Amino acid sequence: MKKIFTTLLIFAAGLFAAQSQTLVTTQPLNKNIVLEEYTGIHCQYCPEGHAISAAILANHPGRAVVIAIHQGSFATPNTGEPDYRTPFGDALAGQTALTGYPSGTVNRHVFIGTTTALGRGDWTSSSEIILQQPSPVNVGVESSFNAATREVTVHVELYYTANSAVPTNYINVALIQNHVFGPQTGGGAGSNYEHMEMLRYLITGQWGDAVTTTTQGSLVEKTYTYIIPAAYNNIPCVVENCEIAVSVAEGHQEILSGDVVPVIDGTNLYVGDISTSDSVMKLGQPSLMTSFNLAANSNIAGTEPFKIKLVSAPPAGWSSSFVIDGLTFTDSTVVNLVKGTPKSLTLQVTPGDTAGFEDFTFELSSVNKPNAPVKYFTAHVISNVNTLIVNAAGDNNATLHSDVYIAGLKAAGCDHLAVMKSNLFVQAKTAGVLTEIVNIFYNVAWTFPAFTDPEALAVKSFVDNGKNLLVAGQDIGWDIMSAAAGSHGTPVTQDLYTNYLKAAFVDDGGTANNKLVANVLDPIYGTVATSAIVDVYGGNMYPDQINPVQDATAAFYYNTTLTKIGAVKSTKDQAKVIYFGVGLEMVQAAAIRNDVLKKTYDWFMDGVGINDKEAVRAAFLGQNFPNPACNETSILLGSIDRDMVLEISDITGKTLVTEPVKAGAGQITVSTSSFGSGLYFYRLVSGGRVIDTRKMSIQK
Repeated sequence: MKKIFTTLLIFAAGLFAAQSQTLVTTQPLNKNIVLEEYTGIHCQYCPEGHAISAAILANHPGRAVVIAIHQGSFATPNTGEPDYRTPFGDALAGQTALTGYPSGTVNRHVFIGTTTALGRGDWTSSSEIILQQPSPVNVGVESSFNAATREVTVHVELYYTANSAVPTNYINVALIQNHVFGPQTGGGAGSNYEHMEMLRYLITGQWGDAVTTTTQGSLVEKTYTYIIPAAYNNIPCVVENCEIAVSVAEGHQEILSGDVVPVIDGTNLYVGDISTSDSVMKLGQPSLMTSFNLAANSNIAGTEPFKIKLVSAPPAGWSSSFVIDGLTFTDSTVVNLVKGTPKSLTLQVTPGDTAGFEDFTFELSSVNKPNAPVKYFTAHVISNVNTLIVNAAGDNNATLHSDVYIAGLKAAGCDHLAVMKSNLFVQAKTAGVLTEIVNIFYNVAWTFPAFTDPEALAVKSFVDNGKNLLVAGQDIGWDIMSAAAGSHGTPVTQDLYTNYLKAAFVDDGGTANNKLVANVLDPIYGTVATSAIVDVYGGNMYPDQINPVQDATAAFYYNTTLTKIGAVKSTKDQAKVIYFGVGLEMVQAAAIRNDVLKKTYDWFMDGVGINDKEAVRAAFLGQNFPNPACNETSILLGSIDRDMVLEISDITGKTLVTEPVKAGAGQITVSTSSFGSGLYFYRLVSGGRVIDTRKMSIQK
C-alpha cells in the first residue's frame, strides 16, 4: 500500500533563511554520487562490482548513495533460489543501454559515448568527476517508522540554489536493504553471500514524483508514507537493515544529487560544516609550522553545541593541533556555534624529518542531534618528499598493489617517499605543492581509465618541468590507443602516450607475454635478471606489447627471442621516462622487481645531488652565527655547485628574505634588523626544490 502526501512551499532565499529549522542548507553544494548498480546472483564478476561500490561508500561518507538492482538473465533464480528482482529493474536498465554485468550508472550521466551504462572499472573515476560538479538543488530527507503498522514516513526537502536546466524534476524515493544473505556466483561465500544496498521497492513509482518549481530560491517539501511488507518475493524485509535513498533527477535521466538515511529515525540534517577560502593542500617543511585558516559554521537555528574532532595519523616526529576560542587541542573539544556567525578555527601541522603526504580530517557533529550525519573536512600537508608514488584512482587495483612500489623504493634507499591517489595528485599539482618532487612512480596497475584528462595534463606538466617519470600497468596502451569499445582514449591522453611515454601500442597482450627480460644493451637495466610475469587479476592478464617511438629505446622484452617489447625508456629534455606495459605487481620475483625499482631510482637521482638528506645537510648548509642573532647574521655554506636561493621565513611560513646564492659561495650575510625576537627558519632552494631547512633565533 502506498500513499503520497504532498506539500509544496516556495520561499525567496531571504525568507527561507528566516524560517524555522530545516534539513538543508541554502549555500550551494556539489553533487553527491548516486550509483545504480545492475547485478545478479549468477554473475561471476558482480562481487568485484560490489567491492568497488562498497569502496566508493567508504571513501566518501555522506557523499554517496548505492542502489543494487538485481535485473537481467544473471538475476533469474534457479529452482529453490531467492528472487531478488523488482518490478522496476527492467525499465531502469532499459534506459542505460547496458551490454554486460555488472554495469552501473553514476548519476545517470553520459561519460562515455552516448549511453549511461558503465563497466565496473569506470565507476570510481566517474564518481570523482560527479563530486566536483555543482548541484542546483540540495536534498534533505528524514524518516520515521511505526513498528506496529510497519508504516514509514519520509519527509523530503529540496532547496534550489540555482535554476534547474530542466523545468520538471522528479523525486525518487527507494527502499533498500542491507545484510541480505543468499546465493552468489563468485565472492567465495556460496549461498551465504552478504548482499548490500539491495533495491526492494520504489516508493515514488517507476520514475518518481514530479516537481515543477525548480527555480533558484525555491523550497519544496513533500511527505510520503508507505507500508513496508514483511517480505518481498518471500524474502523477509528486515526494517532494521533498511534505508531510504532519495535522489532528484532532471526528467527521468540526469540525477542532480541524492542522499540516504536509515528507515528508523533517519535524517541527513545539514548541521553545519567546516569551510575555508584557503588552500586545502600545503607544502610543509620539517620543524616549520604549516597553518590552515578555517571556519566552523552552524546550520542549526540559535546557539548549539558541536563536537569538533581532529583525526590524523601522521608519521613519527610530526605533530598536529587546532586552535579555537584561543585554546589549543590535539584531539577534540565541544564549542558553541551560532547560525550565521562563523567561528575561526586554525589547523596547525608541524612536520618532522620523516617524509609524508598526510591527511588531517575534522569531524563536525551536533551534540543535541546525534542522528544527524557527521560533516567532514580534510586538509593535506606534504613535506620532505622528493619521490612520489601515485596510485591510479580508478577501481582500487593500484592501491591494492602499491606496497610493491613502497617496498622496492625503500629497499633502494629512498627515504623521502610519499603516496597519493591520482585524483589528489591533480589537486596537488594545481595547488603548487609538488615543487620539491623530483620523481613520480605512477602505478596504474589494471585501472580504467588508465589516465583521465586532468591526470594526463598534470603528468605532462610535471615532465615538462624536467622531472622524472615511471609509468607501469597493463592495458594502458589498449585503453588509450586502441579505440576499442570500452576504451577511454582522448587527444590529451593519446598525446601523453605518444609524446611523453614515447610508445606505440602494438597488441593487447595475453598469457604468452609471461617473462620480463632485460635488454642487455641497456646501460640502466641491462643486468636485471629475468622474472616470470604472472596473472594477479583472476584470469585477466593483458601485458601490453609496445614499440618505442621518437628517441625511445627498448628496455625490457616479454620473451627470450626479444621480439615483443614490454617497456620503453626515453628522455624528454631534462626528464627521464620509463614506461612498462605491465604492472610491476605482476613481476613474480620480488627481488627482481626491487632491482628494477632500485635501478630506476638510481637513474632518476643521478646528478640530482639530494639522494641522502644528512649528506646534503653537511655539504651545503651550515648553522648561522651568531645564534641568537640581533641585527645581522651570517650563514656558512659549503659545496655550492650551482646557483641557489636562500629564503628566511617566520614561524607562520611567511617568507621575509630571499637572497641569491652563487655557485662556489662559502658564506652569506643577511640583515635581520627588521625582525622581531623569536624563532625563524632559513632554507636553500634549488630548481624549485627545498634542499634543507634550519632554525635560527633572533633576540632583540
